[in-house]
This record gives sequence, structure tokens and C-alpha cells, in this order.
Amino acid sequence: MENEKASSSASQRLDDASTTGSGRVAAQAWVFILATLATLADRITGVHAYSLLSLSLISLSFVISWREISRVTLVIAAVGLITSIGFLATGGDIEAFMLAASRALFLPALLTAMAVLQAATKSSAPVMRVAGFVVDQPPGRRFGMLAFAGHLFGILLNIGGYRLLLGLAIDHCHRMTRDARVRFIQERRILGAIIAGFGATILWSPIGVAINLIVPLIDDFDWFDYAPYGLAATLGFVGIQYFLDRLGPRPKGRTYPINSPGVWTDILRLMGLLVGIMGLATLIDLVTGIPLQGALLIVIPTVAILWRLAERPAKGDSIGSLLTDAFWSLGKPVNEICLILATGFLGLILVEVVPTQSLEALIETLALPAFVYGIFIVVVIFGLSMVAISPMITGTLLVGAFVEANVAIPAPMLILATLTGWSVSMLLSPVTATVAITSAEMNQPASVVGLKWNGRFIACFIALIFAIFVVWSLLL
Repeated sequence: MENEKASSSASQRLDDASTTGSGRVAAQAWVFILATLATLADRITGVHAYSLLSLSLISLSFVISWREISRVTLVIAAVGLITSIGFLATGGDIEAFMLAASRALFLPALLTAMAVLQAATKSSAPVMRVAGFVVDQPPGRRFGMLAFAGHLFGILLNIGGYRLLLGLAIDHCHRMTRDARVRFIQERRILGAIIAGFGATILWSPIGVAINLIVPLIDDFDWFDYAPYGLAATLGFVGIQYFLDRLGPRPKGRTYPINSPGVWTDILRLMGLLVGIMGLATLIDLVTGIPLQGALLIVIPTVAILWRLAERPAKGDSIGSLLTDAFWSLGKPVNEICLILATGFLGLILVEVVPTQSLEALIETLALPAFVYGIFIVVVIFGLSMVAISPMITGTLLVGAFVEANVAIPAPMLILATLTGWSVSMLLSPVTATVAITSAEMNQPASVVGLKWNGRFIACFIALIFAIFVVWSLLL
């Protein structure tokens, strides 16, 4: 009898915990949704007072989900809060504060909108068929297909797409051979291809966090002005890794026959999904005057719903289930969203605090060529990332300070230098999510999958970018 009572009591506690957890997740999801709507109102109207409402709402996350938020995120948020109080208490402009909040809050809003797209595509039949198809390619075609898939999945699903594709690829290596040496070489080549494609998304993706944080810091400059430079850098980024892959060892292993009818149609559908998102957002921008960032917040969930409808969902897998899945998924990345907000906002508010007059005077005295500033930005962002300082903080701070100080560097070079430092940090720094996931999947230390395996590739890419900066400066 006592055992039955104990069992019943334990069961009740589990049910209570489950109910409490569900309530927390639901509350957290509503916080993100309402904050996103406030951010959208900010983008449509241009009234940055909405950003204060959005900031207040997301601040509730630190109360609702404090146990899910890491100490690093809490520390960065605390530093941002103290800096903000100091800025306002010493006569800081409230408009400048609201503008910084407005720019930083787009990132959580973007991730919230992307939750609908990720829910629509992560288990989609075309996505799974494409993933399996590119992984099962013979060695001669595997690099190009994996790099392309890493790029596509990175844009669509962010770090989740990278994790999905890498997991499938590692499983494929285990099926191909039992020879440990051959498997190790194959795993490294597959990783190199996927990580090159995924890492290159930072250099140009219009729905990426990096570009949407730093491009708005420059007046009269948008993604369309930068896109040609970013796409060229993307080709160089992937091209260097391809060249190094061809120079490396290529052991022969068993190749499975490829039989994936309709997979090219699936690839075209996924590419059409991305083109459709950007095309519709651009059309809304041109026709209605809603800025591109606001248009993206409208288009992304809309296109996700259209994608689900186009798949002719079975009963029980309709739009309602899509929105339900997206809603409940919003409670999971609470630490990621809060960290992105905290780091982005800290960088932006530090721009207002840093005495740019002194920087401007120093730059006028030195009168250095533009390429020196470009190299400086890359080195600082990468160097600080190796000691766990986020590129989101250093990149935002440097771009903002350089713009405020009127440094003589072309806007495309400034953005490209920042995104170069950001992308190489993502592939090498042991504290980034990319390296952490790779380390876990490959069963190797972070220092090995980061600096040791990608060091030569990144050194070649940085050398190329630095050479371009020098030639670019000479042509100014």
C-alpha cells in the first residue's frame, strides 16, 4: 500500500513538472510572438518606441526561463543593462537608445519567424530526399553536392540544417567502410565540404543574423549594395576548400548506387523557396515601402505555410499542426535567442558609449590606407573570438565605431571585413556552436575540428581577402 502511495506521489510530481514545463514553454512562445509583432510594427511605422515594448517583452524571458539561460548569456545581458543605465543616466540620447534596441530586436524577431519555416522544412520529404541524395554521391561529385547542400540547409535551417546534414554524412561514412583510416579521411573530406558551404552563408545570406545586424548601421546602404561582394567572397570561400580537398588524400571506398527519382525537382523546389522569400520581400519593399527587414518578417512565415500547402499534407499534418509545432519549438532556443539579443544589443549600445571623436582624431592623424583597417577588423574579430568574445559584439562595435568616426573605408569593404572575421571565427573558435556540434559528431576535441582541421583552409581564405583589400585600396 505504501509503495502504491509513493508511486502515485512520484507520478503526480512528474505530471506537475510536465505541466509547469509546458506552461513555461507556452508563456515563452507568446513572449517571442508578441515581441516579434512589436518589432514588425517598429519596421512598418518607423516608430522606434515600439522597440521599447518589444525589449520589455523579451526581458520577461529572463524571468520566465532563467533556468534555461546560460551564465554567459546572463553576464552579457547584465553588462548590457549596466551600460544602458550608465548611458541614459549620463545624458545619453533616448532616441539613440531606442534605435540600438530596434536594430538588436530584429534578430530575435527573425529567429521567431524562421521557427515557422524550420517547422515546415525540417521533416519535409524533399529536404530529407535531398539530404540523403547529396550524402550518397560518389567521391568525384560529393564535394560540390555537400557544399551546396550545406549552404542551402544553412540558409533554410541555420545550425539545425548543419547538424542534420553532418549527422547523415557521418552515418554514411560508417556504412561505406570499416577501415578506420579510410573512414577518418572520408569524414574529414565530407566535413570540409559541408562546413565550407555552411560557413559561406554568413558572407551573403539576406536572412542571416550577421548581415541583418551590421548592414543597417550604415546609412544609405543595404543588402543589395553589398550582395555582389558577398557572393564573390562566397565563391572564393568554397573554391579554396574545394582546391584543398583535391590536393588531399582520396582513398577508395564503397559507393552505393544512387536511385533518387525526382530529387532534382526537390532541389529546384528548395532553391525556389529561397528565391521566393527574397523575391516577395523585395516586391513588398518596392510596392508598399515597408523596409526589407519588415517584409522578411511577413514573408518568411507566409511562404512556410504555402510550402506546407504545396506538399499536400495528410490529415493531422495541416497548417494547424505546422503552427502548433512552430509555437512549441519557440521555447527550445530561448538561450540562443536571448544570447543573440544580449550580444547584439551590447555591441550596439557600446557604439553610443565609445568616444568616437578620439578615434576620428587618431585616424586623421594616422591617415592609413583602407586595407589596413580591413585587415585590422578581421584580426580583432577573429582574435577575440578565440577567447570567447562573440563576433556579434566586436563586429557590431567596430562597424558602428568606424561609421561614427567617418573612417575612410568603402562600405562594402567594411562589411566584407566584418563578415570575414565572423565566418572564420565560426569555423575555428572552440566556443562557437558550429565547432561544438562538429566536435560531438566527429568524436574529436574542439581544438582538432576547429583550428587543426580548418586552419589551413582559413589561412588561405584570409590571405586571399587581405590581397583583395590591398588591390582594392590601390584602386581607390
